[in-house]
Amino acid sequence: MAVKISISIPEELHDEVKAWADQTGGTVSGFFADLAQQRLDADRRSRQRLRELIEKDRAADPKGYDAMRNSLRERMHAAQVAAAQKAAEFRSSGAA
Repeated sequence: MAVKISISIPEELHDEVKAWADQTGGTVSGFFADLAQQRLDADRRSRQRLRELIEKDRAADPKGYDAMRNSLRERMHAAQVAAAQKAAEFRSSGAA
């Protein structure tokens, strides 16, 4: 079953996609459906490759991997807290 959606794109881009559809016997909808599928497939492959690399690193040095992961989480949390504090200071200074 197909679902209808509405998107906004620049007129020039629409003209190019429409010309492509006319030349290939395709449709504008088909162009965007194919593009979306390609992007999702690439994302799935990328995520799978990342999972494989993580598992390889974890298998090679489980304790070292866990220590590195925990350190990264702590640094990320500290960065998020610092960013939130700066944003609060900015808002309270009336600069926003």
